[in-house]
Amino acid sequence: MENSTSAVTYEWEYYDDYLDPVVVDQNKLKYNKYSIVIIFWIVLAAFVGFLFLSLNIMSVSLPEK
Repeated sequence: MENSTSAVTYEWEYYDDYLDPVVVDQNKLKYNKYSIVIIFWIVLAAFVGFLFLSLNIMSVSLPEK
């Protein structure tokens, strides 16, 4: 029996030009352009702090009666 190997080649096509990027005028923005990033980091820090406190409270052993 003959040992035959078939080479399979894969090709990809990338379509970047069918979506036009949205043009945003930063002078018409209601908020500062960095305020969304600042709010995101504050919410993330609050979530991590709440998670730390809740896990810390759950790990405290109850006193025996």
